[in-house]
Amino acid sequence: MSPRVRFGVAACVVVLAIVGLIGFSLSGATAYYRTPAELRAGSYRSSPGQRIRVAGVVVRDSVVRKGAETSFEIADGKASVPVTTDAVLPDTFGAGVTVVAEGAMNAQGVFAASDVLAKCPSKFSARVST
Repeated sequence: MSPRVRFGVAACVVVLAIVGLIGFSLSGATAYYRTPAELRAGSYRSSPGQRIRVAGVVVRDSVVRKGAETSFEIADGKASVPVTTDAVLPDTFGAGVTVVAEGAMNAQGVFAASDVLAKCPSKFSARVST
């Protein structure tokens, strides 16, 4: 085998390895989120324990804290999904805030979130104290 062919084969192996590593690292980051309506309608089926993301707005008066566990509902205007988590919630979390929860549906139809992300407000307003 000539040195030129040997170099070409080695270069192809290196390029394939790099492409494979990039594809493998991005595979976990490409999980799209679902809406509560998609989960309720059954248009998206997941196997028990499969990790998914669900996004929606926190329903007013649905946040209940019991020790380290927080329960709340998220809705998208068509349906709502109960969520429970023991994760630390962001400072911007509250009623009317858009959140993305990552976790899995349990057998009771409750979304058990291991991580909750809250959308930051796009406008800040000054609070005036009297």
